[in-house]
Amino acid sequence: MNMYLNIVIGVVFTVFGIVMLIRWARIHKYIMIQDQQWGTLRIMVLILGVLSMMTLVMNSSSNTAWDYFRIGATLVAVTAYLAVHDGVGEEGLVAAGKFYPWNTVRSYDYQENKNHVAVYFTVESQDEKKPDDYTTKELDFSNQDKEVLMKFLKLNLGRKYTRMKKKS
Repeated sequence: MNMYLNIVIGVVFTVFGIVMLIRWARIHKYIMIQDQQWGTLRIMVLILGVLSMMTLVMNSSSNTAWDYFRIGATLVAVTAYLAVHDGVGEEGLVAAGKFYPWNTVRSYDYQENKNHVAVYFTVESQDEKKPDDYTTKELDFSNQDKEVLMKFLKLNLGRKYTRMKKKS
């Protein structure tokens, strides 16, 4: 691979990895019940890490120092991304690496599926320019955590349970 392309890819993945590690350090203490996050994006990032490792083995005789830098940066970024989880805890919920306290959650709903329990949280706007705006965060939890999760949500958000309209 071209030296300049290796440098650009290495720097981008180094910055991404550092951001994800900082995010993990800030939010991992808030999570008591993790969601199961094996969605499409997480699987694609894992495949990226495997492909990066394959280039290490396949081109071992012609790898340069910049190739090793790119491969190392990619593996750090993939590992950091896979370490960051979403979930709920005593103080609030974590979605997409961002912490939301329970007092910013307007309502919640859940849907039991075959393989998981999907929980939908309506979160108030964090933007002062749009105070009436809100977003919906979806977290998918394992069926094994269902009982603990429901008790936990009832304890922290008891009166905020609202059945949401289903799209037809």
